[in-house]
Amino acid sequence: MNEMLKSSLCPECVQLDLKAGSKEDAIRELVSIIHSKHRLTDLSGAISVVMQREQKMSTSLENGIAVPHGKSDIVDRLLVAVGIKKSGIDFNSADGEPSRIIILILSPLSKAGPHVRCLAEIAKLLQSPNNRKRILDAKTALEIYEIMSEP
Repeated sequence: MNEMLKSSLCPECVQLDLKAGSKEDAIRELVSIIHSKHRLTDLSGAISVVMQREQKMSTSLENGIAVPHGKSDIVDRLLVAVGIKKSGIDFNSADGEPSRIIILILSPLSKAGPHVRCLAEIAKLLQSPNNRKRILDAKTALEIYEIMSEP
């Protein structure tokens, strides 16, 4: 079951149509979505942590998926936002495909376990072409949340 995703994501943190045209803009937009729901103590610091991680190594997976993430004590628990960009954004993926499903994770520095479990849940969920298609075809944020929360 996708327990970490279910407890860390909420429908309000799902954006069906990202406005961003670059990975930097996508990161800013998704962290801002988390901030609008959870009131981060340091919005620019949270953006910076994710950008720094992205500069070390691309967080793009294959098959149109990117999972930008960062760890900081700005958050006291794992928080997730999901953005869909049908035309895709270049996240420098190994397969050269633009990322259309972007899942941003913010987690506390002091707790590695939830971060790792969440990444594993995302990888398992999105290895399925059917799940990727269902997410891209979803018409509402709630629908995406439900797909990502399924057992």
